[in-house]
Amino acid sequence: MKQLSSVIVFDRENSTLEDVKQALAEAQWEITPCASEEALLSIVESSPVEVLVINLEKPFEGSFRLLSEIQTKAQEAQVIFVAPFDDDMRWVWMEVIQRGAYEFLPKPFEPEELRHHLIQASKKYRSRSLRKLRAAGFLNDLNRASLHKTTRAGA
Repeated sequence: MKQLSSVIVFDRENSTLEDVKQALAEAQWEITPCASEEALLSIVESSPVEVLVINLEKPFEGSFRLLSEIQTKAQEAQVIFVAPFDDDMRWVWMEVIQRGAYEFLPKPFEPEELRHHLIQASKKYRSRSLRKLRAAGFLNDLNRASLHKTTRAGA
């Protein structure tokens, strides 16, 4: 299995961090714990991040804002929210998905389930990153062709 460049786990109590470590115990994935929003955003801003696992906290508006900031700083990064789930959480689950999170996993979850979602989120990240690189390369090719055409016309 190809190693993820990074899995960031944002969890103030470290309970989700332990679940992620258990799910990835046999994999060669880099896990970076974060206990503060500032540290999380600093990492997202300074290095490529494929997948973030975020423990959804009340008040939920803070988690929604954090998702928005992540999307601004790292558009291709995939965010998986985790939280205990009951009927009152149904609207939150729908809200985070509508706002662009990759997935919402109810706690407790099986390690295999988390591992599956991490792999799928990583594939989505890589696909989006590859499309972005191809688009940038296409634009560079167009600019070079245009410059070459202009140079030849002026000669």
